[in-house]
Amino acid sequence: MQDFDLIETPENVELERRLAGIGSRFLAGFLDHLLILVIYLFIFIPFFVAGISVSDTGFSDTSEIWLSAILILIAFAVFWGYFVFFEMLTNGQSPGKKYVKIRVVQMEGGGITFSSIAIRNLLRIVDFIVLYALAGIVMFITRKGQRLGDLAAGTVVISEELPNYSSRYDQKRKVLDNESVTAFALEATGLKPEEYRLLHNYWLRRNELNLQARQQLLPQIMRPIFNRIGQAMPDESLEVLEEYVEKIIINANSEENKERK
Repeated sequence: MQDFDLIETPENVELERRLAGIGSRFLAGFLDHLLILVIYLFIFIPFFVAGISVSDTGFSDTSEIWLSAILILIAFAVFWGYFVFFEMLTNGQSPGKKYVKIRVVQMEGGGITFSSIAIRNLLRIVDFIVLYALAGIVMFITRKGQRLGDLAAGTVVISEELPNYSSRYDQKRKVLDNESVTAFALEATGLKPEEYRLLHNYWLRRNELNLQARQQLLPQIMRPIFNRIGQAMPDESLEVLEEYVEKIIINANSEENKERK
């Protein structure tokens, strides 16, 4: 299962969205099923409190079968209707999904539709086999973490929670944020003070960021610099860009050391 999904708009613009993890989806499902259980209790307990049971009414076997069928239909309607109602009402979020900040969306990026919601939740009964064990297996082997209902409905579940990119970032740490950049460094690199400071700080803090953050952040830092100097970016791969930054830092340090001598 991949962490991110790319979709292309009709204007040929690529948009990135973060896919919901299996753990967050199962937590959302657990919370939703607790709420469904509460609804079941409110619906069925009054029958028992009032002493209404099949044995007390003297119903025939046929009546017992019909009553059982009605209760099963009510249970299914509540189970299916719960997800359909809330996901339509809140554009792809049941209460459990809202709590863990995930949402159901269309594969192509559009908002969820009634037909998609209806289909994905009809197949929830199949996904529920062995307490969602089947759903977990299917989600694990599909690239976008889709269960059978998602595959049939053409939907995916995305995360709306901002990831914490920094694993060891110290908010009090200062690198060059409040320090002036030497003229030697600027002359050696051809950068503006804020550009050199930004690259220098990134280089010193790169190991505090996870790989995903570095892959997203560095191209965003480098693109305006290359645009200003009128050059095309050599490559947006992390390896190439970090090698480029390393050369800049080494060159600047070398020139500063020469001047000090």
